[in-house]
Amino acid sequence: MKKALEWKGFRDKEAGKRLIFRLSVLAAFVLIFIFNVLTPMMTDDLFYSKTVSEASSIWELFAQEYTQYMTWTGRSVSHMILRFFLLTDKMVFNVANSIVFVLLTLLIYWNVDHRKKYDVPVYLLVNLLIWMFGVVFRQTVLWETGACNYLWGAVIIMSFVTLYRYGLRREKEAAQMGGLKHPVLWAALLPVLGVLAGWCNENSSGGGLLIVLLCLGFYLYEKKEGFHSIKPWMITGLLGNLAGLAIMVLAPGNAIRAQAQPEEEHSGLLGYMARFQKITLAVRENFLLLLIIGLLLFIIVYYQKKSWKALWAYSRNGFLWAFVFLATCYALVLTPEPQARAYFGAGVFLTVAVVQFFVDVSEKEVIFASLKTGLISVMMLIMFFTYMDSGANLARIYREYNERDVYLTQKAEEGVTDVTVPMLRPDFETKYSDGYNSDIQEDPGYWVNVAYATYYGFNSVSGVPREGWTEY
Repeated sequence: MKKALEWKGFRDKEAGKRLIFRLSVLAAFVLIFIFNVLTPMMTDDLFYSKTVSEASSIWELFAQEYTQYMTWTGRSVSHMILRFFLLTDKMVFNVANSIVFVLLTLLIYWNVDHRKKYDVPVYLLVNLLIWMFGVVFRQTVLWETGACNYLWGAVIIMSFVTLYRYGLRREKEAAQMGGLKHPVLWAALLPVLGVLAGWCNENSSGGGLLIVLLCLGFYLYEKKEGFHSIKPWMITGLLGNLAGLAIMVLAPGNAIRAQAQPEEEHSGLLGYMARFQKITLAVRENFLLLLIIGLLLFIIVYYQKKSWKALWAYSRNGFLWAFVFLATCYALVLTPEPQARAYFGAGVFLTVAVVQFFVDVSEKEVIFASLKTGLISVMMLIMFFTYMDSGANLARIYREYNERDVYLTQKAEEGVTDVTVPMLRPDFETKYSDGYNSDIQEDPGYWVNVAYATYYGFNSVSGVPREGWTEY
């Protein structure tokens, strides 16, 4: 009887944790969905939308992407996702993008070892780190074109990595877990996901391939059976990933775009040293506080484990993801002038490492349990005020974009050829909106003005300060 009551209490407790975890996932969806709704179409969204509207069939969409592959960029998977979304209402993207953001949080969570079942604090930390330290969040997560390139790319890459690591774990613990149930399906389907993961983003896809290779290497070392322990799906998955990366990197458009890059001040070895320095400064700019948090957690784990050997045995996962983060960042030394958002995938890898060290901090001593709870609590407090303030500004920016859209649509229907519209008021800037960076200017030849003119069908669009605008 006593054992039955204890089992019932355990089941009730687990059910409660499961419910709270699911509510946390739902809250993550709602919070990002609101910001997605309040983010209007901007810049490249307009250019691509105009191009997509000229396609009369799905095949023409693929033809458009083939042209881009041959003349501009090899990131065909991300751009095809974007093209399909631009065929639909923006609300479809808002819902899908919010789901994919939540999937990213779960993929990071699933790649952390030693966590408890339905570990709500760990899941909250994952969300907080992405919201607070996600690289150029306004462009890589909320802006439609940027999200398809970076958020969706990161999710595809992390999905492949997660499945590959899951397969390795099942094979490693085959005696207890029974190995994979459908190895033939894995061998046939994993390379498909591998191709997609390799074809997403140059440095992030390379980082995904690197973590898979490292995990496979440690699997072979620990199995001590040499190549006899390799299963077909391990090879086909890797080959698919390599093929996808090669297809993207070898795109003729990449070579053409490289020729259009401005000439660098230095060349040869000195040029690469200059790039290395720029990347180092970018790492400091984008990740310094996150690196500090991770370093402090790592130091605590080190002193708790009392030796490098014990630390490596227990926290190897954190080391591997931290190494892949650095490799993903410094792989950009091959690119003359990488955009800031190119570090988004590296930030995802670093987030896994930081959360891993957080989990590895033992809570046996009250001070460290308090420290972990305090860290999450303080971050939640900061994020609450940031979200409320930024949400209000996002709503104001959205209102002004919407007013402008209604006005431009009306003028287009009236057959007006040259239009003047107001620029944004200067008081609503927030790190979660790219609205000001993507705003029109007074010069009708400015590239954003040209995007608006092309999208609505005008000869020109000019901007004026909002204070002097009186038409609406």
